[in-house]
Amino acid sequence: MENKSPLRIVAGCITLLGIIIILPGIVLAVVGGVWWYNVSHFVQTAEHTEGTIIELVLRQNTQSGGDMYSPVVEFTDHLGQRHEYRSNASSNPSWYSVGDKVQMLYERDRPNSASINHWFYLYFGPFMCLMFAAIDVIIAIVLLVVALFVFRYSKSRKGVAIPQEPQV
Repeated sequence: MENKSPLRIVAGCITLLGIIIILPGIVLAVVGGVWWYNVSHFVQTAEHTEGTIIELVLRQNTQSGGDMYSPVVEFTDHLGQRHEYRSNASSNPSWYSVGDKVQMLYERDRPNSASINHWFYLYFGPFMCLMFAAIDVIIAIVLLVVALFVFRYSKSRKGVAIPQEPQV
């Protein structure tokens, strides 16, 4: 059995950590990319209409303890039928007031599949997913590069005598 130097063991541990960290980053990148593609496809194929904010739903933010407001929008589809869209996104202060007009997007065959036509409502989720993926992958790459340098350094030190303490 080969006697491994402590530096090579450290390089192996850093490599393993980098691989463990990069895997969720790759999954997040795939999920975020597919999500972004689906939103982009929705935006390109959706029907456009104008909606009216009819209510601001008060939600308790359990993390900050503050109140958050989510808009409820009423809009009419291409057949003249009325629909309500209740946003899952909320803010404080509210971005909207009751009575404000907003641009809405909806699927022609499924008008209940709708969204406010605003970057935040459409792309914030996939954007955050991709940002976390990028951060994760960057950290993993840095760890893998450090492991490579530690491994190369340990190989260059092979054969170098390590001074030992004199025994008494």
